[in-house]
Amino acid sequence: MTENTSMSEDGEVVSQPIEQVYEGMTVVDRDGVTVGKVEYVEMGDPQAVTTEGNMPKEPGGLFGGVARAFGADPPEPKVPEPERSQLLRTGFIKVDGPGLLDRDRYVSAEWIASIPDGTVKLNVPRDQIITESS
Repeated sequence: MTENTSMSEDGEVVSQPIEQVYEGMTVVDRDGVTVGKVEYVEMGDPQAVTTEGNMPKEPGGLFGGVARAFGADPPEPKVPEPERSQLLRTGFIKVDGPGLLDRDRYVSAEWIASIPDGTVKLNVPRDQIITESS
């Protein structure tokens, strides 16, 4: 195995820590402070030059028109550019904040240091994590 690979619980070789992340896992920052729980995982394409083709398509036709009319949420990640394109390129996890009033956050796959004991450990402090736009 190389520096960028590791072994999953079922013995498979994985190349990026994000490949081991699943919904419900606890996320902690580099100081061990709980950021929240994984709500959504999106794999990226770090070799891509642009995000063209990675953008989720909005529904068209009658359903799409109705969804837009009733204020349907935009696709993930719900952050402004250039952070949005960067997250789509690298891959990301959406983290549901621990408190009732805490906003969701987006963690770039590049910020995942390790997955010890089923916890996502980051290499950045909580205050550097991208917060969802309102």
